[in-house]
Amino acid sequence: MKNNSFLIPASVKYFKLKPRYMKQLLTTVLSCFFVTVQAAQYNVTIVGTAYSPSTVTVNVGDQVIIEASGSHPLLQVSQASWDANEATQLSGGFSSTSNYTLTITAGMAGTTIYYGCSAHFSSGMKGQIVVNVVSGISENNVRDFNFTVYPNPVSADAWINIYLKKSERVSIQVYDLAGRIVHTFIDQQMKAGELTMSFSLTNLAKGNYIVQMRNGNERMQKQIVIR
Repeated sequence: MKNNSFLIPASVKYFKLKPRYMKQLLTTVLSCFFVTVQAAQYNVTIVGTAYSPSTVTVNVGDQVIIEASGSHPLLQVSQASWDANEATQLSGGFSSTSNYTLTITAGMAGTTIYYGCSAHFSSGMKGQIVVNVVSGISENNVRDFNFTVYPNPVSADAWINIYLKKSERVSIQVYDLAGRIVHTFIDQQMKAGELTMSFSLTNLAKGNYIVQMRNGNERMQKQIVIR
């Protein structure tokens, strides 16, 4: 009789996951699947000299496909240009004469993306993409304490997500590259858990800064860019 079995190395043959590890593995797999199926795709089409829909509200991970062509070239602009119906491309912004796919990243959370047709901006052919604020940054809770600032780079208003495994006194401060404290987010006793709050850095000059979180004798630093 033909043997259809295959050889398994001895180190693997008798390997068996304990129930609690199997549960963790299944939870991880299901979590990844859940994140995958939650991402959505939105299509913005051209109807005459207008975009439909003209406003799209999305989440991080979603994709927006914006119709464009040679007669309706796509251009990303600043809010000021958008408000004034001016076809001035945003520095580093996208442009295209064919359908453009925009993937929403974590750095876009809490922002609005403005765009329009460079040939018909003066007649109001424009649209906007509103990106929801992330309610929690899941990777934060892999440590006893962590924080995330987003979007990064930031131009004005931003958000900070803080995770604490236990209640402790926390200070979060912004330093310039010379080591001087230029802004204090928090300096207080905080409860265990996850917290998201908004803040403004409009009073700081453009450039690179260090955000430091101190939790007892421990500290963590991350760099942010203000532009």
